[in-house]
Amino acid sequence: MEAACIMFGVKPNMVADPDNMGKKIKDYWEPAQKNLLADANKLLQRLFNFDKDNIPEKNIQLIQPYINSPAFQPTEIEKASKACTAICMWSRAMNTYHFVAKQVEPKRKKLAEAEAELEITMGKLQKARDELQGVMDKITELENGLNTALAKKEDLANQVEQCSARLGRAKKLIGGLGGEKDRWTQSVAQFAIDYVNLLGDVLISSASIAYLGPYTSDFRAKLVAKWHKCIEDLHIPHTPKCDLVNTLGDPVTIRSWQVSGLPTDQLSTENAIVIEKARRWPLLIDPQTQANKFIKNLGKEHGKNGIEVTKPSNKNFLRTLENGVRFGKWILLENVSEKLDAALEPILQQQVFKQQGQDMIKLGDTTVPYSSEFRFFMTTKLPNPHYPPEVSVKVSLLNFSITPAGLEEQLLGIIMANELPDLEAKKNELVVNNAQMAKKLKEIEDTILYMLSNSKGNILDDA
Repeated sequence: MEAACIMFGVKPNMVADPDNMGKKIKDYWEPAQKNLLADANKLLQRLFNFDKDNIPEKNIQLIQPYINSPAFQPTEIEKASKACTAICMWSRAMNTYHFVAKQVEPKRKKLAEAEAELEITMGKLQKARDELQGVMDKITELENGLNTALAKKEDLANQVEQCSARLGRAKKLIGGLGGEKDRWTQSVAQFAIDYVNLLGDVLISSASIAYLGPYTSDFRAKLVAKWHKCIEDLHIPHTPKCDLVNTLGDPVTIRSWQVSGLPTDQLSTENAIVIEKARRWPLLIDPQTQANKFIKNLGKEHGKNGIEVTKPSNKNFLRTLENGVRFGKWILLENVSEKLDAALEPILQQQVFKQQGQDMIKLGDTTVPYSSEFRFFMTTKLPNPHYPPEVSVKVSLLNFSITPAGLEEQLLGIIMANELPDLEAKKNELVVNNAQMAKKLKEIEDTILYMLSNSKGNILDDA
């Protein structure tokens, strides 16, 4: 407790020394009881809160005899009192801390000085950083301005290039379409007239498809003339001398048919249009086999899956027909008689039905998938066949018997081929080229009109 009193600065009482009369010694017990031991909790709190950094040097000197005493060791004190052992350990710790602190204090001062200097330096560094950031912000601003200027320059260059391209395209467009203006103006005017006359023209064409097929060209002309007289009397608007070819015929398509072997006479052209437009399958009266050759060539050129030729006398003609229906082939049935096989009934009636979302047709006892690419043609060599009404209503009966005009055209072609083969070859080449160029011209016109009507934005931007 004496060591604790010294550390806390508690003054001792001076009492007589029992071993040496006339002298006084220091007694810490009574002051210790009064100042330290009176309240154990307060003592513990004072020990915890002791100002170890400001221990007076005088107290350190006074406690040294205790520190150096072998009896003032925790192990020795513990033999007498465990409570005093803790105070002993605390006193020795405070003494040790004092001397360690004396060694550390200069370093602390230097640390404080270094920290102060560091703070000043960091302030200067921060100032320099702020100045640098200001410079960097200025550089960024200048770079953004430069990028904006470059982007504007590039945009202006693109606009110049675009305007130049538009100017070039405009010149080409004006040059290319300038000559078409008059023709298109006339076409628009003609379309307006055709629209008014559409009713009468379609009436004549529909009647031609329905009724003129079996007849010769002369009789067809007489019937059409009578029909013209009737619609004139009924004041039905129509194009003068309108006929099937002028109303429904496409010159490019007709030329391609002629390249495929269709005779060039009016009768054959009308028959080909009926083959294309009629809903029923055609039965062609073809004693000279001209239509037969034309259908074969047409099937080779336009049939996606080719063409198969068969006859009713063939054992497998029904199998051929079934394969054609299934795989979308063109089927040409040659040499039919005045009576048609009953197995053809579903084909002629086009008895197609849906089964699980797919088109099907029943041929005999077999249900066959029906391809939309399937086409069916029949030809007969009989010059003047007599088909009963129940057959006529199921087919498009067309008379391909050769006419004097057609015979004249063919004889002329044969003579030219024999007498002037080079000229005939040149003629055939010109026919083919003319058909191709007419088709190409039609495609170009359609493309131009489509682009003009469906162009979005500036039409000159479409390269």
